[in-house]
Amino acid sequence: MSVSDVPDGEAWDRPRITPEIWIADMVRVVKKLGPAASDHRQRAEIAGLLGMDAPVPAHPAPQSAPDGQLSPSSSSAARPRKQVRPVEDPAPLRRPPDEPTSLLTPLRTGRDGHRTWGEPMLRATQPDTSPLPHTSLLPPSSEAATLQVVLSRTVPEGPVDLNRLLEQLAGNITVEELPRQPVRTLRFGVQVLVDLGEGMEPFLRDEMELVDRVMAIAGRHGCQVRYFSDCPLRRSGEGAGWTWKPYRPPARGAKVLVLSDFGYNADSSRSAAARLRQDWQETVEIMRRHGCSAVALAPVPCRSIPSWVSDLMPVLSWDRTTTTTQAQVRLS
Repeated sequence: MSVSDVPDGEAWDRPRITPEIWIADMVRVVKKLGPAASDHRQRAEIAGLLGMDAPVPAHPAPQSAPDGQLSPSSSSAARPRKQVRPVEDPAPLRRPPDEPTSLLTPLRTGRDGHRTWGEPMLRATQPDTSPLPHTSLLPPSSEAATLQVVLSRTVPEGPVDLNRLLEQLAGNITVEELPRQPVRTLRFGVQVLVDLGEGMEPFLRDEMELVDRVMAIAGRHGCQVRYFSDCPLRRSGEGAGWTWKPYRPPARGAKVLVLSDFGYNADSSRSAAARLRQDWQETVEIMRRHGCSAVALAPVPCRSIPSWVSDLMPVLSWDRTTTTTQAQVRLS
């Protein structure tokens, strides 16, 4: 059976392109039909019927068929072939005329492949919003010892002072009471006066922390805390401001610790400073009449402490320069 023996209207209506056509099918058909080895045209017709692309000689000569019909070769040659548009290179990127010239020319690349990272992705960390740890104004290593010296009171209740006793006996002095060495004690209690005025606002946290440390040293039952503004003479108390009353001293023999700047950090006129000085003089006089002694911690440099304050009570600079030894010398 030859290609010309295929009935009309039977092979031409079949789809030409089928994905199942292999070269082995072409070889099988050529072997079955047995065309001559030099008959390239018939081989091309067989490839066209099987839906395979095959080279076609230029300017094929039409072959006549019986009854004036074209042969299958001419019919297949007359049919238009599906043209494949060649892949065009992408047009190069053009720079706008107003864009400055760059050293690097951007290139268009394909889709990036999957990346494999050698290290795991870092975990997103949240910002730390916790408050910073609070450090005291006094040296942390000696703060407890310094407060012990400041808050205690010296009394002659220690061991017998043998040197003084021998001096009395050698001087033929009647010994009515055994002399004893001085010791420090907190049994008389402590009163803490906390200044909440304008000049002490930056040190409010330090004041509250120091009050807690004083209570830990002197005991909560032996410690009184009174709040005031600028001077406690006319208004002071342990609660809210509307409950404040005129100053009342603690029990006899108690130590009074004053936390104030005595108007140093506040902007006040000369008349206000004079009135503040007079109020503090009256306050200290009330303390002395009740057998109480006062000592002050002021967040002020030593050279800037007002002289009238040092005349009323011992004043220690409330900063890292104050040591336990300096407190003992200043209070002696």
